[in-house]
Amino acid sequence: MNYYDKTLLDITRWGRIGSISCRISERLGISPLQSLKMFYKSMTCDKFHDRATGMYLYSDLYIVDSFLAEMNIL
Repeated sequence: MNYYDKTLLDITRWGRIGSISCRISERLGISPLQSLKMFYKSMTCDKFHDRATGMYLYSDLYIVDSFLAEMNIL
């Protein structure tokens, strides 16, 4: 993977984190900033950033459900 491929993947992932965060905030009735902070501290986020897990290939809704399950909210 060259520098441009990695940069493109990072930019795409950052945009998706914003979308995931907004969906979490809607489900929990909290602010997007609060949900973003919660998501970044989660194991789900770690898995999302780890290319070996392939979680970045899953839909945003799947990742939100995975996060909520991790937090015992689902």
